[in-house]
Amino acid sequence: MSIDGIYEIVEMGLWDKDSIDMVETGHIEIQGKRGNLHFICVDGDMVIKKVKDKYYFSWEGNDECDPASGHGEFICSDDTLTGRIYMHDSDDSSFVAVKAPQLNRLPNMVNRAVLIVRAKEPFRAWLSNLPDSEETTIKDINDDSTAYLIPEYDDDRQRDRIVKKLYPIIFEEQLNDWCTDEDMWPQKRTLAMFKKWFEQDFHTVVDDLGNNELDVVEY
Repeated sequence: MSIDGIYEIVEMGLWDKDSIDMVETGHIEIQGKRGNLHFICVDGDMVIKKVKDKYYFSWEGNDECDPASGHGEFICSDDTLTGRIYMHDSDDSSFVAVKAPQLNRLPNMVNRAVLIVRAKEPFRAWLSNLPDSEETTIKDINDDSTAYLIPEYDDDRQRDRIVKKLYPIIFEEQLNDWCTDEDMWPQKRTLAMFKKWFEQDFHTVVDDLGNNELDVVEY
């Protein structure tokens, strides 16, 4: 039976989970007779051999940039590794690691850019003139601003074309968040008005740090 895969270290005798995951999620990754391990600030490459129902390994790497090495042993049962890790001239600890196929140690880059829209004074002025409106500051309006995923772009010209295509949708959503009566909306919502009413903040690199599948909810 192959034990290849990534196993999240869920328990160690000497350290709690927060310590184990200090830098990134503690894990043991196995591929054949090779592997790697990480916990706290320890990183190491493993050489693994099997003797009957038990696995033995040596490892070499670093601990907070200082050279470190050691050895260890474990058994595998129902996708769970149970064993002990030894560090030469240092600590040793029991561990339990559970197979986690979706464990991502590095973020996945998403093929989108991000546009964050923040209200400016003309938007606040429109809002303050609505019937039964309460005094609202720019800070109140922009608290937890919506982030829009937009198509990737290579240069400012391409970015401007994307904004020209999408601004009517974004404009309407921003208005609808504060007033659902469309008769109260400005009727001629031009691109020039959009830029006057809203600050645009663009980000071209979007990294997905989640392990679960993205859920898309249609309005």
